[in-house]
Amino acid sequence: MRARMEHAAHSGEEDRARFRIETIEDYELATQRIAALDAATRGEDEERERDALIEAVQQWDRKHDDATRWKDRP
Repeated sequence: MRARMEHAAHSGEEDRARFRIETIEDYELATQRIAALDAATRGEDEERERDALIEAVQQWDRKHDDATRWKDRP
């Protein structure tokens, strides 16, 4: 997966991973990983990973939603 994992830039920010999905293949892998994490017993690290992946998928969806994209056009 070529998604980038970013960490808090400044001290004092919440210490959690952030993923940025760059390709449709990354998107598919992220959704598969979320499903795998949902199906398994999770510890704190897995819960944070799952939350970060869900956030990244939601960001991708907002950017690539063809149904609402027309609103962004002049």
